Amino acid sequence: MSVPISQMWTVATYVLKQHMAGRRRFPLVLMLEPLFRCNLACAGCGKIQFPVHILKRQLSPEECFKAVDECGAPMVSIPGGEPTASSADC
Repeated sequence: MSVPISQMWTVATYVLKQHMAGRRRFPLVLMLEPLFRCNLACAGCGKIQFPVHILKRQLSPEECFKAVDECGAPMVSIPGGEPTASSADC
């Protein structure tokens, strides 16, 4: 699957601006996980070992937008499991 030209342009412009500003390290992708719950039991993931009160935490839309603005990365990825699926669906 190819990457759209507009996305390549946005990322390339961002990287050039960071280099011109003399920054050696800068965020390229923000991996935002607004829900901290998942009913899957993926190998290597320790998320299901957290206490229930932590697994029920979630970010509000305002907190998500604030994180995106604060980070400044040109791409945002929303990873995580499916909190509404039953374990039989997997």
